[in-house]
Amino acid sequence: MITLQARLLFVAFAGLTAAISYNATFLQTGSRPAPMATKTYGAGMPQAKLDRKTRVTTRTLPQVHKNAAPSPQSQTITAIQKRLTESGYEPGPVDGVIGDMTRAAIMAYQHDRGLSVTGEGSSGLLKNMILGDSVGETLQTASPSVPEETKTLVKAVQNALTKLGYRPGQVDGVWGATTRKAIEKFELARKLDVKGRISGRLMKELVQATGGSLTAS
Repeated sequence: MITLQARLLFVAFAGLTAAISYNATFLQTGSRPAPMATKTYGAGMPQAKLDRKTRVTTRTLPQVHKNAAPSPQSQTITAIQKRLTESGYEPGPVDGVIGDMTRAAIMAYQHDRGLSVTGEGSSGLLKNMILGDSVGETLQTASPSVPEETKTLVKAVQNALTKLGYRPGQVDGVWGATTRKAIEKFELARKLDVKGRISGRLMKELVQATGGSLTAS
């Protein structure tokens, strides 16, 4: 009796094994897993090749450092902005970036000290602020080199004054007597200290008077 039961169990086990093998071999339609002995990574790439590709990619891509040190130019502008703020020139945020407010404040500083009004921030300007007596900067000349950004700022001021009816002359980005007189009239009407030059304070007042941002056209 025991022998017969053992035989029946053996036959049943053999039949079950055959059914499982047949199903795995012929009835499965999906992709079969790779053999356990050949471990792959990524898109079917062996680990050794993937490691080699990763090393090359990491080495060749530029590295971005969020906490990178400020550039020397940025440090110079930051120092200039601090000096302008301390002197009451209203350059805007002390962030190392020359925006319209900072450029206007630089122009006012240069104008007040008889320097070439260029609106540029430089190490020479910073030396002048620290040491005084026009050190590092040149006195005003008949035709100073003025960058396009400063000319655009002058145009924006001229355009705003024109809209307000102060007649600064042609909107051409050229600083002249007509523009200076128009600024003086505007300052007088706004009950400001009459300076007759572009400054951070003037920029703020023009924005308030026109009800929007200043544009060159």
